[in-house]
Amino acid sequence: MIQAKHLVSRSRVIFALLFCVALSTVMYGIETAFGLMIAVFAFSQMAGRYGDKVLGGVMGDYLGATICLCELLILTLLLAIQNQQPQDQSLEEMFWSLTHSVTHSEDSLSQVTTLRNDKRVVAMARFVVLVGIYIAWGALMKDAAFQHDNAPQNDNTPATTVDNDTNNTTNSKKAEETTISPPRLEASKIVSSPTSTFLERYDAVQTYMDALAKPVGSLGTLEEWGARLAALQRTLTPDASRVGCLIFAGDHGAAASVEEGGEACSAYPQAVTRPILVGLQRGVAGASVLAKANNVQLRVVDVGVVGDEPFLGPNVFSSTSKLAGGTKNFCKEPAMTVEETYRCIRVGREEFNEFVEKTKSKVVCLGEVGIGNTTSSSAIIAALTKQPVDTLCGGGAFSTRELQGDMVTKKIAIVKKAIAKHYGAGGNATTLLGADVLTKLGGAEIAALVGAILEASERSIPVLVDGFIVTAAALVAVCISPECATVMFFTSRSAEKGQQGALEHIQAVAKEHNIPFATSPVLSMDLRMGEATAALLAVPILRSSAAILSDMATIQEILC
Repeated sequence: MIQAKHLVSRSRVIFALLFCVALSTVMYGIETAFGLMIAVFAFSQMAGRYGDKVLGGVMGDYLGATICLCELLILTLLLAIQNQQPQDQSLEEMFWSLTHSVTHSEDSLSQVTTLRNDKRVVAMARFVVLVGIYIAWGALMKDAAFQHDNAPQNDNTPATTVDNDTNNTTNSKKAEETTISPPRLEASKIVSSPTSTFLERYDAVQTYMDALAKPVGSLGTLEEWGARLAALQRTLTPDASRVGCLIFAGDHGAAASVEEGGEACSAYPQAVTRPILVGLQRGVAGASVLAKANNVQLRVVDVGVVGDEPFLGPNVFSSTSKLAGGTKNFCKEPAMTVEETYRCIRVGREEFNEFVEKTKSKVVCLGEVGIGNTTSSSAIIAALTKQPVDTLCGGGAFSTRELQGDMVTKKIAIVKKAIAKHYGAGGNATTLLGADVLTKLGGAEIAALVGAILEASERSIPVLVDGFIVTAAALVAVCISPECATVMFFTSRSAEKGQQGALEHIQAVAKEHNIPFATSPVLSMDLRMGEATAALLAVPILRSSAAILSDMATIQEILC
């Protein structure tokens, strides 16, 4: 109801005042009319101040009660005034007298003349005439102040043909502005301005959201997502119809068996990654099924899956710049060289750019496939946030429905070992750069995700961030470029405890750079599958937020 003040337009107030004064003057005289107006004004002021004191404002029910009491006040005053004046005949007596005179008396003209001189009959006749004039006025009046802002004009006058394209464009723009409600018009100017900052656009959309026909903030994250989407696309009619899903896959050296030089950090062996990609290629894996169900185009890129046989598509293929053997065991050496890290980041950028150009996607879901990447992500988050490893590590992908405590204990020990190897026993390096942490503790698919997010930020394309691993990539991207926080839509609250620490760190960076950021993902469904499943499930939510912003009426438009 924030914008309800726009309903009290100057033309409406003037018309209501003049009409009430005219009507009451005709009916009861100028003295009574002004007496009634003063009484109504004094009563409404008193009621408004009382409502503000007791309720902090005036609500609909309170306003209705005020109107009822004001009517009673007017009727009581009129009754008191009339009782002080001599009454010759009742209305019933006058009616029967008039009827009898017309039907039985030869001197009916004189009787009618007598009734015409009766003030109450004259007042009643004037009232009927005024009502007729008011009805006629309402039918003919075309003042925009008394019409719905978006109502079409019923003008049957033939349109004048204009050959000049410039004039057509100007007239079209003027006509469009006259049909847009003031709150929407104001927000639209800020959102579409080429000089406005992201924060200014975001705040303008939030203000417009408050003017919609709903209690302020009642749609929760839908409002935050709608404002972020509109601010990125610079329009109050954002487009979330074309959504793509980009998944990067890679293997981690720490996931290899101890005999193969790894740490066996996962409940599943490294060899599982390739069959998952085969399932995605055949369209029977989780991401394939959910992408089809939500009308999302899917693309999976192998950037570090162990094995020489490449994937050739159509939806799954291997990058020519992939790390053929995956990453190395980060407990013994850096997971990647600096060159390999930047190569994977570049692959992520290029693949994101090519995918968006080919599919014309307005929004991209980001996901991953990689055995052992929860361990790597936990290490990245622990190093960058400097939070205790014990509070960050979870179970990752379970091999049974019950969380195996020994697996969590083992994972904590592995993460501590890796951080100690590269950053000392306490992991207390004064400044840790995102790219450096990614090189020593990350994975090929995580680096590619970082590159995709950096590219999305530069192109202002929204990305739906899947669960724990993509959140870790988002943390690295924000540490490299804080502006990345503008494009992130977090979809799932992960069962991994470290996600909240990563979100809080991203929020701190965003706050430092005046970037609005929400730490509450939209879904809390105990999802831990990866493959962008949470991001795909959140697509209908994003589309709903776009629809709310594009199609929902303001309270002003509904009440007019």
